[in-house]
Amino acid sequence: MRTTFFLSTLIAMFLISSCDTKVDLVEEGLESSVVFGFMDPTVDTQFVKITKTYVTEGSAVEGAQDRELSEYQNLAAYVMVYDDDGDSVNSHLLQEKIVTDKDSGAFYYPVQTVYFFTDVVNFDYSYEIGFKGSGNEVRSNTVVVGAYKNNATTNSPIVNFVRDFDITGSDYQPKKIVVDASKNTRRYEFTYTYHYREIYNDGSEKDKVMVFKKPAWITQNLNGLDSYDGFTIDGESFYQAVAGRILAEDNEANIVKRVIGKIDFAFEYAGDDFNTFIELSEPSTSINVEQNPYSNVTNGIGVWSSRGRTSFLDKTLTISSIQEMALGQYTGELSFCSEDPAHDGTSWGCN
Repeated sequence: MRTTFFLSTLIAMFLISSCDTKVDLVEEGLESSVVFGFMDPTVDTQFVKITKTYVTEGSAVEGAQDRELSEYQNLAAYVMVYDDDGDSVNSHLLQEKIVTDKDSGAFYYPVQTVYFFTDVVNFDYSYEIGFKGSGNEVRSNTVVVGAYKNNATTNSPIVNFVRDFDITGSDYQPKKIVVDASKNTRRYEFTYTYHYREIYNDGSEKDKVMVFKKPAWITQNLNGLDSYDGFTIDGESFYQAVAGRILAEDNEANIVKRVIGKIDFAFEYAGDDFNTFIELSEPSTSINVEQNPYSNVTNGIGVWSSRGRTSFLDKTLTISSIQEMALGQYTGELSFCSEDPAHDGTSWGCN
């Protein structure tokens, strides 16, 4: 489960940087509530991880492996929904879900409890989580990131990296991508994935992907009026990167052909508090490596914020871009070809 794994990773980041294996100076039995939840308007089920830190005799590492010490029993947690005037318009009692396939790590696995409610959250409302934990009323409130604003630069079903193909050096062009910020959104990340298929000498084949990620864009405002074109993909650099990654695998002796595939775009975006947590949790570049993870939870630690993900799948390369992949100066020796029936009999077709 992608959401559960992501939340567990964040919890590990938070608690590892917050604890020490020496606990003899702290009162045994002391505990703190931990909350990680991200309201997502792009899905219909909202997951929350609620757990606790617990000081026990011995090392904190050993204590973190004990599920009974880390989870609440019969926890009554809720999410209240408020409109702009602060009036309650809905409420959700969180339900328990047992996850049985959590990856190994610093904390208990493979079984853990997560909490959820079923609803598509509304970016016109704010969401407050609350429960009684560790002797205190734990609370936090968040607004929701606005809907992703589609435009012509992302909606187009084709990607054109080449104006005019030339086997000795094409006229490349960038794939322009413009992101128009949405309300309550502080951070955008863009990833594009190139799909292709390798066919080998022994008759076997394998679907392959190359994932490229651009540096994040941090918006200046939360009013949804900012715009950004820094995710634009340089055409020539794309082919250079494909060639570089393939040659690094050093597998050419086994290749019969590589079938040209499609490209996916994915945008992930985060609210203000989530972005602050990400930035403060990044590795230190100074001599002083001590970090104090960010939290916006009252009477607890963790992050209660919002995020979303929007994907644009199966974008097709134009004919000139396919020709460049199969015959061009950077990837022309890598056995790429097109299985499109319209390209049968051409120098760039597989048949």
